Amino acid sequence: MAKTTKTNTPKVIADPIYGIIDIRPVLKMVETEEFQVLGDKRQLGMAYLTFPSATHTRKAHSLGAYHATRELADRWLKRGFVKTAQADALAGCALYHDIGHPAFSHVTENLCVQPKGTAGMSMNSALSFELIKKLKTNIEACGIDFALLEKMARHADPLVAAVSDKNLGMEKLDYLERDGFFTILSRPVGVDYLRQHIYFIDGKLAIDEKAIDNALDVQNYYLKIYKNVYLRKTSAIAQRMMQKMTYHLITAKELFREELPRLTDSELIGRCSVSKDHFVRATYALLRKRDLFREAIVLRPEKFAHAATSSGKPVATFGVKSSVMRRLARNPKLQPKNQDGIAVVEASVAALAGLPASSVLITPIEGQERFSGQDIFIYQGKNKKLASLKQRYPAHFRNIEEVAESYVTFRVCTTEKYRKVLSSPKIAKRIFEYLTEL
Repeated sequence: MAKTTKTNTPKVIADPIYGIIDIRPVLKMVETEEFQVLGDKRQLGMAYLTFPSATHTRKAHSLGAYHATRELADRWLKRGFVKTAQADALAGCALYHDIGHPAFSHVTENLCVQPKGTAGMSMNSALSFELIKKLKTNIEACGIDFALLEKMARHADPLVAAVSDKNLGMEKLDYLERDGFFTILSRPVGVDYLRQHIYFIDGKLAIDEKAIDNALDVQNYYLKIYKNVYLRKTSAIAQRMMQKMTYHLITAKELFREELPRLTDSELIGRCSVSKDHFVRATYALLRKRDLFREAIVLRPEKFAHAATSSGKPVATFGVKSSVMRRLARNPKLQPKNQDGIAVVEASVAALAGLPASSVLITPIEGQERFSGQDIFIYQGKNKKLASLKQRYPAHFRNIEEVAESYVTFRVCTTEKYRKVLSSPKIAKRIFEYLTEL
């Protein structure tokens, strides 16, 4: 009888973006409970209320980021940009880059506790770093140098830009494709070509000159998806409802900040459904039937205020100077991390309108730092120097910031029952003056 040889067969999953992904090299990392629970954490928070197909998860995104980074690292290995150990660590870092995400992703992250020793890191990076340290055995079981991956995870190695760069990182390109596919049925033009022409030169990410048009297209797509998906009015209001419910669970001592990162979306929803807190119960009942809070007062930059007009709906719209919008965006009382401050402002607005404190919901201005127009380096093959895309196309970067300004919106919302009261001219003006003097 012929002797059979054991074969290390592929372990594959089907992915709508890349087709087939082989996870055999990182199977021990994938099989951990900490990674598997990402399958019950939606990538786009509450956006499924606007886009019913947007139920894809952090797990799917992390696997996609892993696959794209693995392919990039293999190309870099052939070109001599990295060594084998660095390529493997990069792929592992991409797989675990979101492993610490709390329930509903960015919706609840500002209610979590920043882990010790992670000052300067974003909340999600810090929470992921904490879990990565605990999963050393699983990481090393995949043949990955843990010290290299850990250094990348705390953003102390410039190579991590391959995963997390705001323009060219594999995780960003993955979520742009994935989010676009499941929401507005589109994908950034030429992103596959762009991935093929991303290099690592002098400790920096750079693109080949022939991929400049593709890089510009991806930046423009970023603006498009922010406007149509990430900053969508319905999603923004639903996310604030969930965020405020979670805040109330914490203040009612029905949930502790330290346990929040461990909860999945379903587990957090479950806590809301059985809460004894009146606001949580009432708001969950609205959310369950998609009866969301409505816009009543809207503040926008004056040259874009006309775009906020809702025909036939009781909404008071105010155009204000850009400097006032920036002040509102930076006001310490209105920062997502300061839920106590936001609650005080909401209660004050309710008092000015003579409404119950629980009937007012503010959606602050968030994410403006994402539109700063981060530069991209261009690799000039002839003289082997890095050039600046921003210097070559300054008008393109000015356009990014101008278009981004047109999206800036500060909303005061309420239930349908009180919408006409809050948006009435006299009360709306009183509240507008209060907000702009904060």
